[in-house]
Amino acid sequence: MPTRAGQRVDYDRIAHLYDEPLRDHAPDPDLSEYLLEHPRPGASGLVVLDMGCGTGKQLAANREKYPGTAMVGLDLFWGMLHQAQTRCVTISWIQADSSATPFPDCTFDYATSQFSYSHVVDKNGLFSEAYRILKHGGRYAMTHIDPWSMADWLVYRYFPAAKRQDFKDFLTAESFVERMLDAGFTNTAITRTYRKEELSVREFLDYASQRYRTSQLMVISDQSYEEGLNALQEDINQYGDSRNLESQICLVTITGDKP
Repeated sequence: MPTRAGQRVDYDRIAHLYDEPLRDHAPDPDLSEYLLEHPRPGASGLVVLDMGCGTGKQLAANREKYPGTAMVGLDLFWGMLHQAQTRCVTISWIQADSSATPFPDCTFDYATSQFSYSHVVDKNGLFSEAYRILKHGGRYAMTHIDPWSMADWLVYRYFPAAKRQDFKDFLTAESFVERMLDAGFTNTAITRTYRKEELSVREFLDYASQRYRTSQLMVISDQSYEEGLNALQEDINQYGDSRNLESQICLVTITGDKP
């Protein structure tokens, strides 16, 4: 079994909670962009890897759009892969660390990390491994939140310890690109997408009370978590359930090609 040294959350224990509509995925737009640049009829012969695939929702969405593509999902936690296997039996699900995969050199045309790289302890290993297992002309694409671009995210507002921890677990987009270049990638690009939403303080309390909803709440201390919930309850006591809160999140996508 792959080592879990440095992992703070046991995703085997909560994997069954991840299959909620909140985490549904559309087909990967970066995969679609890659296929526009490297057209293949029906994406036939393409080999795709999701590094940190979780319960497999992204790959399952990709499978519906590109049925002729060979797809592999890799995750450190067997509980997540068990959920993925029940979702789609035509995808190969492999348990391994993204920084030490079992695949031969030059195996994949396209590899992605969707909301997962921050959990990889050996990030330099992730970059070198992604480069190694890609074919020449292949592409690596990462999508995640960008903590430095979302000061108004409600999770950070009520749980400031989560922001401090994210600053440790995440790389800035510029540092991410530097490490990709060091690994050998070229044609790197950074794209940010901002999303705003408004919800009542009661709605956010209901969300935050389900701690598994976001890893930011699971990695902070119990004390910091309870302090945030108490702050939300105090706002409800003072302003009522219907007080609206504005929140902003920033998603960053970084891509690079193997020459």
